[in-house]
Amino acid sequence: MLESEGGTVLISTQEVKEEGGKVLFKENSGTLREVAKKKVLKKLPSLPAAGQELSREAAVGAINALLEAKSLYPNLQEALQNEVEGWKERLDKMPSPQDPEALAQAEAIFVAATEKAMPKVHDFRRSYTLEELEGQLAALNALKKEFPDRADEVDKLAAPWQLEEEQQRAGKKKFEGRWLDPVEWEKEKGARQEVAKAAFLEKIQSPALPPLLFGQAFFLAGLSLLAGGGLLGFSFLFHGVVEMLRHRAWWKGSAWALAGMALFALVSRAAVLAVTTPDRLPGVDQTDAAQLEEMLWQQAGLGQPMPEQVRLTDGEINAWWNRRLRFAPLGVTDVLAASTEGWRIQFLEGGLTLDRTGRWLGQSLLLRHRLFFSRSDKGEDIYRVEASLGKLPLPPALVLRTWNQWVESVVQQGTLFPGAKEARLERLAKGTVVFSAK
Repeated sequence: MLESEGGTVLISTQEVKEEGGKVLFKENSGTLREVAKKKVLKKLPSLPAAGQELSREAAVGAINALLEAKSLYPNLQEALQNEVEGWKERLDKMPSPQDPEALAQAEAIFVAATEKAMPKVHDFRRSYTLEELEGQLAALNALKKEFPDRADEVDKLAAPWQLEEEQQRAGKKKFEGRWLDPVEWEKEKGARQEVAKAAFLEKIQSPALPPLLFGQAFFLAGLSLLAGGGLLGFSFLFHGVVEMLRHRAWWKGSAWALAGMALFALVSRAAVLAVTTPDRLPGVDQTDAAQLEEMLWQQAGLGQPMPEQVRLTDGEINAWWNRRLRFAPLGVTDVLAASTEGWRIQFLEGGLTLDRTGRWLGQSLLLRHRLFFSRSDKGEDIYRVEASLGKLPLPPALVLRTWNQWVESVVQQGTLFPGAKEARLERLAKGTVVFSAK
């Protein structure tokens, strides 16, 4: 506080130095001034910066000094009152140990400010970007300036963030809370991923697929046709024998007998063809299913999208089916139904052959489909399907029914691969199939 021609004035200073009868000081604006020592009426404490330490006793003393000066110099009441308010604000953040209510209020203010500055505590298992670390450290630094008396606590909160920033700038990577060199990190990550991959592939199961190769209705109808045809042929044969022996109608009797034998032979031939197993698909060996297992791990385990193009061989698919195919048990009422035992596929140029093996009353059966695939000039997919049970060709209605049944099972099994919904058949070549992402 200085005495001037216009009256007493209040000047905020940064540095004060006395030399003889003079006082040298530097204002907050940076201006250097020199006045006579006798013109300095009173020295008042200035409000320290937010980051400077301050005791409660010093703050109370400063407020008392300002109030005393306020009573002596009425013309400076407004300026001095502003200083008093600033000191009080700092004092409110330093509650007295004898005032539990004030302590609780100050603690609540500090906790709220901390939660705002650091919404989530540091997670040592998570990796943060440098931008996230710099932003969090800047927020904690501002909190430290706002609550200088709680600086030690804020430093403890900032320590893990500071360590993470230092390690990242040093070129290290975090793995499960440990900081490793890039080479060690890659080795550790690869080893852990192999363990996790093996455990995941061991645990995951293919959905249980429908077990029916053919339902009971098919076999009941087939048995009825065979029995009816056999009886009809036998009746023709019997009628022919009667005509020849009783009525001496040799030509008429011979015709009936031949018709009966032909019908009986046709029915017998159909039964034999149905249970005759065709030759094994040539050149379709079960190789390693590692590629499909890796796709399963990448998509279902790691959540990666389907690659733009996937090329698979029939051997890989057969090996994977041999390992992963799982069929639900037959129902207790499916006494005459044929159960499915496995699938096998062979890719050809522009088509494929699919074998589905099964068993009916102890007899092995094989249902074979042949698909012919082409694409029109307009980009439309064209399919033609043929089927046979053993070596017996099936009618078109039964061909489509059994083919759609298999397609539904493939779609059901494809739920293991999240990216399968986006897959599109691109082309069929000898021994391979190519899918592309839509």
